[in-house]
Amino acid sequence: MRKLVSFTHLTLDGYVCGPQGELEWANVAPEIAADVDVRLTAVGAAVYGRVVYGMMEGYWPTVNANPDSTEHDRAHMAWVEAIPKVVISRTLDRADWNNTILIREDVAGQVGALKAQPGGDLMVFGSPRLVHVLAQLGLVDEYLIYLNPVTLGGGTPLFEAGQATKLTLLETKAFQEGVVMLRYTVLHDEVPV
Repeated sequence: MRKLVSFTHLTLDGYVCGPQGELEWANVAPEIAADVDVRLTAVGAAVYGRVVYGMMEGYWPTVNANPDSTEHDRAHMAWVEAIPKVVISRTLDRADWNNTILIREDVAGQVGALKAQPGGDLMVFGSPRLVHVLAQLGLVDEYLIYLNPVTLGGGTPLFEAGQATKLTLLETKAFQEGVVMLRYTVLHDEVPV
């Protein structure tokens, strides 16, 4: 069975993005990007909420035409274009980006069915409100967090207020930039303390 992994950058005070969706604080230095690239080899499908899907669909198809795009940008663009994509949204009417399916209802059933298929893991990119829903449904299996040495004082948290989750640390890695990668597994059968 495939795992559903929440991948995000996080501030020290627990926010995935600022009050207006700000992400410029997230450190994507080459050392960190290289670590992420290695982890992407285990991914069988990219999962997005409506907002992140819109950002990705609007950006990645433009990379080849942008003269400022780096070799890494172009390589990642090829990966994003090729990977199966899932967008989960009650408000989108359609998802036109190539290789994308739209889930509008029965999230638990449809995501459960995707997890039961063979292949690489399902990775949710950012999309904190979607992660809240998936966590409430007991569908998140791992959290892959790049903890950035910054505080925002407000924004959208990774963990919803009142959400109790028991986690076990699987892996850590510190980067010269001051970012620390944390990988946790969710203990689904344990009662949170």
